[in-house]
Amino acid sequence: MRHRIDVRAEAGFTIIEVLVAIALFAIVVLVILAPLTGLFGLSQKSAQQTSATGLAQQAIEQIRGQWLDANRYGSNCVVGTLPATVTVQDEDSQGNAVVPNSLPAFAQTTATTCPTTPASGIPTVSGPALRKITAVATVNGTISTLVVEVARP
Repeated sequence: MRHRIDVRAEAGFTIIEVLVAIALFAIVVLVILAPLTGLFGLSQKSAQQTSATGLAQQAIEQIRGQWLDANRYGSNCVVGTLPATVTVQDEDSQGNAVVPNSLPAFAQTTATTCPTTPASGIPTVSGPALRKITAVATVNGTISTLVVEVARP
């Protein structure tokens, strides 16, 4: 007695089955990779935001450090150059600019000398009791704004 074996049953996958499997695999890959590419963009944006915030913080700390001297604080003076991508505005406690239209002490090239408190310790220049500094830093289109209030020393 002879048994006939159906050759087609053992041949493997048909072309339709292979195409359907490839299509399903492509859909799964797209569903998984689409959010990951967005995640990489967020990571880059986060790095730019961190860099901009660091620059603004650097400018504020430079100003606050020099304003520990009462005469520098009173004369609104900062020695040195602020980071190029940072703009700083000095305001009173109500948010009004201390020097209308321009702030020469906060120009990109600042004063080279400032009055300092004499050895007697008594300042010759006084300023407002509280100043508000707004530093705006930009890195690749990402803007970071920091606002800090500085008390008179």
